[in-house]
Amino acid sequence: MATVSRRVLLPLIALSSPLSLAVETAIRTALFTDEMRELRLMARDTLTPIAWWFVPVTAAASVLGVFVHRAVLRRALERAARREGDPDAEENARVTALYVASSVPQLPALVATFLFTAGARVEPVMVTLLVAAAGVMLQGWTTPREG
Repeated sequence: MATVSRRVLLPLIALSSPLSLAVETAIRTALFTDEMRELRLMARDTLTPIAWWFVPVTAAASVLGVFVHRAVLRRALERAARREGDPDAEENARVTALYVASSVPQLPALVATFLFTAGARVEPVMVTLLVAAAGVMLQGWTTPREG
């Protein structure tokens, strides 16, 4: 496997949640009927405060993700060290750990995206997505370097 630059991989992972919101919005715009739009408006006042709760939840998940990343990376590197003769074992362990741990802050962001689909205002969802992206970047910035 070719070495993947952390400077490239981290932003790509961080942008996956905002990209899912863009895809969801495009699908909703194309497929929702007027009745569905009306239902979203009726649910807005109920779902928006719930969506705001996902901002601190995502912030906490971002911090937790740093510790999850370290734990997953440590275990993956231990397994990689036992795979003698595999020159890509360490790099694969690092990339796998990043993929697994980056889901920790992105899961609450995904729920917030669903709340937007159901009718919540976009503002709390966008803040949640920014916090999740920052959480993914934080994992990369605080991870022990190769070598």
